[in-house]
Amino acid sequence: MEKCQFTIEYFNNEIVIMGNASYFHEKLVAEIIFCLKTIFNRIKGFSVLGSNIKIHVADALSPNDFNADVSVVQGEPEFLILPSGKKSTAIISNPTLVVEVTSKSTISHDFGDKLLAYKKIDSLQYAIFVSQYQPFVTVYERKGPHHWDLRDYTHLEDSFEIMGQKLTLIDIYKDIRFEQ
Repeated sequence: MEKCQFTIEYFNNEIVIMGNASYFHEKLVAEIIFCLKTIFNRIKGFSVLGSNIKIHVADALSPNDFNADVSVVQGEPEFLILPSGKKSTAIISNPTLVVEVTSKSTISHDFGDKLLAYKKIDSLQYAIFVSQYQPFVTVYERKGPHHWDLRDYTHLEDSFEIMGQKLTLIDIYKDIRFEQ
């Protein structure tokens, strides 16, 4: 799995081949990584990661491996132990935050099966969904073991907090021309 030449996700006991991202998608991902690096450089002990790291969701019925567009780990990453007994350095199981940049082809999967799986990760505190077509950010924040607050932000002047640090939509969408 670690030497695969294309992006895959393992979901519901099936391998899902992921398509290539658009220029607009990747530009937005780069802006988000910059924003999160700025935030987490102020707080010690966090790592901001790109989309090539896999996130393992342990589930007795159907384990899943996903690629978030951006993820953040607090402290040391917990790497998956492969069936061979070796520790993978490409699959983690303890993200604190995940970000998905939604597109027409991924929005149902992102807000459906992927979100349900992400909510099973005990370490996860934030799941953030960012539209590449308009200023629209949805933030799920864990408030308790089975309690998530949901907030939508639709104006460039809107802001929200991550770990006590403010992030505005204008920061996320800086220099972004919306894809139609």
